[in-house]
Amino acid sequence: MERLIADIKSDFRSEISLNDPKAKRLRKFLGDLFQLTNQHQIFEMTKKEKADWNQKVETLTQQIQMLEAEIENIKDNKIYENAFEWRFEFPEVLNDEGDFVGFDVVMGNPPYIRQEELKAFKSHFKSQFKLYSGAADIYIFFIEKGFQILKDKGLFTFIMPNKFMQTGYGKPARKFLLEKNLITIIDFGDFQVFDEATTYPCILIASKEPAQRSFKTAKIISPHYITDFPDYVENISHTIDHHSLSDETWVISNPKNQSLLKKLLLKGKKLEDYIEDGAKRGVLTGLTEAFVIDEATKNRLIKEDYKSESLIKPFVLGRNIKPYSGVEISNWLILVPKGFTIRRNLPENNKYHLIEPTPRYGNMKVDDAWDWFHFSYPAIANYLIDHQYKAEKRTDKGDFWWELRACDYYDKFENPKIMYQVLQVKPCFIFDEEGLYCNNSMWFIPSDDKVLLGILNSKMGWWLISQYCSDIQNGYQLIWKYFSQIPIATGKEEIRFEIKNLVNQIIDLKKQDAQANSSALEAKIDQFVYQLYDLAGEEIEMIEKGSNH
Repeated sequence: MERLIADIKSDFRSEISLNDPKAKRLRKFLGDLFQLTNQHQIFEMTKKEKADWNQKVETLTQQIQMLEAEIENIKDNKIYENAFEWRFEFPEVLNDEGDFVGFDVVMGNPPYIRQEELKAFKSHFKSQFKLYSGAADIYIFFIEKGFQILKDKGLFTFIMPNKFMQTGYGKPARKFLLEKNLITIIDFGDFQVFDEATTYPCILIASKEPAQRSFKTAKIISPHYITDFPDYVENISHTIDHHSLSDETWVISNPKNQSLLKKLLLKGKKLEDYIEDGAKRGVLTGLTEAFVIDEATKNRLIKEDYKSESLIKPFVLGRNIKPYSGVEISNWLILVPKGFTIRRNLPENNKYHLIEPTPRYGNMKVDDAWDWFHFSYPAIANYLIDHQYKAEKRTDKGDFWWELRACDYYDKFENPKIMYQVLQVKPCFIFDEEGLYCNNSMWFIPSDDKVLLGILNSKMGWWLISQYCSDIQNGYQLIWKYFSQIPIATGKEEIRFEIKNLVNQIIDLKKQDAQANSSALEAKIDQFVYQLYDLAGEEIEMIEKGSNH
């Protein structure tokens, strides 16, 4: 059979139509060569004309030989000589008429490549895949293709990133998979499967048929899975009702956790509904080396010009942050927001007088806008001028190179708020009423709700985060889209009063000594939060065991 297939391959030829571009070009070159070699000369050619004629004949001959070789290679399928020809290797995927019916099993490890790295192919992806979204990693397209080449009731199994269960780009894939029969999802969490890359994979097993009532899930929580993977997975597996999932974020956990989450959702509101305004990202300067300064530079600029102080803000980089408070400020932000220069140059009729900047290099004339800024804030202007070249190259600057990008909530940084690290290995939410600014490794919730601060820093809060947010090494990534889904308990004003009182005690303690031990007060908050959510006995034990902090 193998010899027969090899013979078929060797005899397999493709036909090229007369309208093929290569065939058309070959006919043209042959016609040109014929005309050139068969035309009659009235007068004998000069030496130069003869040389030109010979050159044209040689060039056409070479072009004809190259095209003939290319066409022959195509006919002989030389380009596919070492290719995997599934029509020959897997004749079972065709019916007796030669129509494709599909594979019994599709399995693999698709490439983990962000679509941004393949920008040139975006239009192709969009035209070819129903699961396309602008931010999708390309393993999503492999899911669609995998089911496309699978026969009815065939088995699909991939090891792939678990992010499709939560990310926005994964929503079409979640909807797509819910139309199939999910069999098993094994989530490795932050356990690293591949030595050569940091990934957060899962194994998804499904079949190409209508969904059944339930499927199995398992979340790897111990490195012991390496010893005997099948037995380990079998021992930790749980069953989930297929219809309990939607195309929104998938929370894959055991039935007890699922049941508890349903209860908690009834006890209050999702965080996004609990607060009046959504969480806000920290400041993006586009050039940290210019706009973020240390304590000594801040003091020098203010000493040189007292007006500098109005443009310099305390800035937190997200490092060495302690829960509740205790932030030591060692960095400062030069904040000249987009529109600042224009607003300060408004004529009396309040119509914008847009000053068009002229780039300044070397001895070139300073434009009007820069002249005004330099006159008004000389110390900061003299400091920033050394960074002008790089600042002008930014794609996210304001109206002028010394301004930061547009942001419609700069004022909210000045108000009381809850700030938090986006990547957390333990609960770390701080209360700020000092007008702190931060970089984009931190976000903030524009709220002075001390009860919310207590919940987020509690064991209960960390457990909720673990259910909704993406895993990272030993912790979680608090992307607002998912973090905002955690339920926040309402009601029980007497309990809320106790939590607020304890939180205030911790904040006062940390103001006196940032290193002060507040564990006893935090333990009391944990207990009051359990009461706020109406938890008891076994439920509290679940939270204590699952929060691990």
